[in-house]
Amino acid sequence: MWTMYLGGFIGPFAGQSLAVILPVVAGTFAISLEQAALTMSVYLVPFATVMLVSTRLVRSLRPRRVILAAYAVTIPCTLVVILTPYWWLFAVAFALMGIANAFTMPVFQVMIRQLVPPSRLGSALGTYAAMQSFGMLFAPVVAGLAAAVHWQLMFLVVLVAAVWVVLVGLPDTPPPVLADRQISGRIRWGATVVHMLTCLAIGLGLIGAGMLVALIVGERFGLDPFGRGLVVMCGGLSAFFLSRRIGKLADARGPRPVLLGSLLVGAAATALIPVAPMVWLVAVCWALAILAAQGLQMTVNLIVLGSPGGSSLLSSVQAFRFYGAALTPLVVLPVFLESHHLAFWSISAGLLGILGLQAWSGARARG
Repeated sequence: MWTMYLGGFIGPFAGQSLAVILPVVAGTFAISLEQAALTMSVYLVPFATVMLVSTRLVRSLRPRRVILAAYAVTIPCTLVVILTPYWWLFAVAFALMGIANAFTMPVFQVMIRQLVPPSRLGSALGTYAAMQSFGMLFAPVVAGLAAAVHWQLMFLVVLVAAVWVVLVGLPDTPPPVLADRQISGRIRWGATVVHMLTCLAIGLGLIGAGMLVALIVGERFGLDPFGRGLVVMCGGLSAFFLSRRIGKLADARGPRPVLLGSLLVGAAATALIPVAPMVWLVAVCWALAILAAQGLQMTVNLIVLGSPGGSSLLSSVQAFRFYGAALTPLVVLPVFLESHHLAFWSISAGLLGILGLQAWSGARARG
């Protein structure tokens, strides 16, 4: 189980690794800050696109074989991103790492569903989310430290973790299509679309906003890359310690109340970030925002996996989280450069809109 949880660490670490060192990345490759920000999209867009179909493509294959094949791609690509002096080659290898992770992340969660009793699935997915948060927590700190020597060395963490998973091995579980047959009924497409929009909001307004938080504390409080990394780290830290508790709460009370509460917390926290007068208050708000994001993602995963066709749909729903994160540099960053307040308040308003959609979807399902 802990080998699978470690797999949850790798993707978020790689995806968030550049958020706090964009100026350093731009300097290394002699590119603009905007192009450096797009490097994150180079990872996230192929990742999210392949995730639209990844669990469906492999639904008839044994998950263990899928994971090992994906890491056979990840390991050499990680060596390239560590060593290359060329931005275009870095971008190609980084994109391939994203594509490989499009198979590992949802397939690990499908395996967890097959191995854990339903009464403890929320707790198990909470642990997986905690490891994802640990990846987000660790990435800015490692990036800030590595920037003092050579920032590309931070990808040694990805390399070591991937090699560890391959060497230690994974449990051998049946193909996901067999597990889906245990849940009868028709796929509820309306609810599925609402979950997709929820994941889009998680990525666009919460996870993707890490780069905005790093920029705002740098501008307003004069923090260096390491200091910015510490602030962004607070988000991963809160989720790492509390995601499992949220999972247990979802097991006890049901996922939907936790989902709605997470939306409220996320909306309030993002609204307060641009007006917080002290850096520690920004860190607290960011910690609450990321905790809300993990609560949202975990409860959406629980609902989808417990629905007809859930194993095949899981990656399609989750893909929109990463489309959202990839869109942040394109959609939210230009607004942020014009007005810090408007950018974060727009995120907050979007989360409140999703709250309304989820409440409507839940009422319709009960009716």
